[in-house]
Amino acid sequence: MPNLHRIIMNLLSIRAIGRVFAIAVVLAGMLPPSAARATEPSDNDALSLIITYQTAPANRPALRHELAQSTARELARWKHAGRIRQYSLLFNRYADSDNWDAMALLTFATPDDLYRWRTLEQAQPAALSGKALAVTTSIHTTPVDTKRAEALDAKAVNPVYVVIPYKTLVSAGEYEKYADAYVIPQFKGWMDEGVLSSYSLYTSQFPAGRQWTAMVLLQYKDEAALSAREAVVGKVRERLTHNPEWKALSDSKKNVRTEEQVVIADPIAVSQ
Repeated sequence: MPNLHRIIMNLLSIRAIGRVFAIAVVLAGMLPPSAARATEPSDNDALSLIITYQTAPANRPALRHELAQSTARELARWKHAGRIRQYSLLFNRYADSDNWDAMALLTFATPDDLYRWRTLEQAQPAALSGKALAVTTSIHTTPVDTKRAEALDAKAVNPVYVVIPYKTLVSAGEYEKYADAYVIPQFKGWMDEGVLSSYSLYTSQFPAGRQWTAMVLLQYKDEAALSAREAVVGKVRERLTHNPEWKALSDSKKNVRTEEQVVIADPIAVSQ
């Protein structure tokens, strides 16, 4: 009899655990999508391209004009048709021969849409018009994974972008853990302070031989927000020192990544 009693109790415990698990699954399904986006990569994390363009300093105005006249229109048309989920078309604020002049960041809606991009490439390499190609000296296209991304609901009216490439010195998995524990909490803090509208973290799918292996795209609300960058960075880091995990990573001298040249960029809108 004691054995029978023990068996019955075990069965009851298993059923109770099952009920708790079922409830947890239901509750998880009720969470808003934004609750997951903050910490998890998107379902389409492997459907993005980062394309950079370079031109001679004298041709920067011509390239920007053609991007606004042609490329921006083409990308807007693809988004309207549902083939591109989102895109950013940026222009380096400053002439800098050691860096890119323009950048397109494309996230496709489906693998088929990414595959169709090749048809546009055949006629318009990197979505450039003939006039834009004539003044472009180099193009680099990097397939990337979107690892982390978050944006405020309100759209910035006059956004400014900060683009930061990195060379990672650890494995991909270790870098993601580092980003979640050390980098992303800072981005969220900047958003809480009201200066940052969105952030995205990308990693190269085929990093061998590339100039960077990870890239961060930060969208500041406006010029005033960008000007407050250093003060806000210090304020948020001071607050995060009360987080033991974050402080341990901050205090450690382990080399995880090296920062490459930062670019300040402005969005290119469709020319009216």
